[in-house]
Amino acid sequence: MNEKGGGVDRLELLRFAERVAERHLAEVRGWREAEERRRAEVRVGEARRPPPPDWVLQLGIGHGAPPVCVHDGGCYATGPRIRPLTRAQLLEALDAGVEACTHCRPDAAVGYLG
Repeated sequence: MNEKGGGVDRLELLRFAERVAERHLAEVRGWREAEERRRAEVRVGEARRPPPPDWVLQLGIGHGAPPVCVHDGGCYATGPRIRPLTRAQLLEALDAGVEACTHCRPDAAVGYLG
């Protein structure tokens, strides 16, 4: 290697290495910016999410199947087939014989003595 003549020019190699590093840095910055946008979108989505209902009715499988049970809106034991309930609808469901969840006890929370 020498500065002039038949060898590889060290200054040209350093310029090449600098261009490669700038491309890598631009790529990493793009990844960081995309992650910042994704996190901002998640925050906006969480802020716009409506609060969970106070009570839910868990439906049975199949069309016309009877309800399985009623839950507190934040119960971990609910399944995918749920419908929100008002307090009055919760009491109606309990009066109609729908079971109360044994984990979250919505009947006890509303003072239902059924």
